[in-house]
Amino acid sequence: KNNYQIFLCHKFLLYYSMELKTPRDLAIKARMLGKKTVSYSQFSRYKTCPKSWKLSYIDKHREFDPSIFLIFGTAFHETLQTYLDTMYKESAVKANELDVNKILMESMKREYKAIVDDYGEDFSTPEELGEFYQDGVAIMEWFKKKRGAYFSKKNTKLVGIEMPILCETDSNPNIMMMGFMDIVMKEHDKIVIYDIKTSTRGWKAAQKKANGDQLRLYKKFFSKQYGIDEKDIIVEYFIVKRKLWENCDFPQKRIQQVRPAAGKPSLNKVMRELDSFISNAFTPEGKHNKESNYPAVAGPKKINCKWCEYRDREDLCPKSERIVE
Repeated sequence: KNNYQIFLCHKFLLYYSMELKTPRDLAIKARMLGKKTVSYSQFSRYKTCPKSWKLSYIDKHREFDPSIFLIFGTAFHETLQTYLDTMYKESAVKANELDVNKILMESMKREYKAIVDDYGEDFSTPEELGEFYQDGVAIMEWFKKKRGAYFSKKNTKLVGIEMPILCETDSNPNIMMMGFMDIVMKEHDKIVIYDIKTSTRGWKAAQKKANGDQLRLYKKFFSKQYGIDEKDIIVEYFIVKRKLWENCDFPQKRIQQVRPAAGKPSLNKVMRELDSFISNAFTPEGKHNKESNYPAVAGPKKINCKWCEYRDREDLCPKSERIVE
């Protein structure tokens, strides 16, 4: 009995002292509570094609396709976040003194090496890596000149960077939503949640319309976890452009700001979709529901199959079974 009490005490202390820096940390913490986690990426995959989600998360046929876009996105996040962290914790002068180019370069090298070590072979070239690096240098140079238009220290405080969400879902208390918010600010009397996105030339109308669920979920669960009224939370995609249009007749910005609809109707809609996903894909005990129906949804003009890793796997996802809307 005493050994069991010591075990519980140790588990309690570990639970409340552990740092939450990675998705794995969140999953471990949830398991300590006897619960399972879902992320926005899981929800998004299921919403796009339930069959793809099943193949990845139940059948464990996940295939990793390394990408220079992933390397650059991760490295640029770290660079911009380091700048803002220094600016708000120290000063804008100190932030401007940072060698952001070196931070970007070292982060890209570190991320690339880590993936190559796991993947087993190179998936990019020095020329391609150099091009993406120079794009990042250009973005940060432009951002530092225009920084005041986006981030000010007046009536503004940094709440957190990579701030974790780990919160029970309404539809199943054994399932927890997890995620990390890139930047959380307090601006006047509002909380602003920023999600940094890297893009080639920014989002067009279709991309703006298609995106939004991630920040809607963050808003909903941030409110629930941290006790902030939903009406006092603003969400924004902070999109940085690697390239500008050539021979353009008007001035171009390297930053695009998109605030998706995030009022009650939009939040209620995404929560209904999340509840449907959880109810279908998990048992009340929080286990994967292997008996549910997971149709292969190709979508209009088979668009869902375009980037799917199973598009050529006839053995796993027969083309004759894919639903074309």
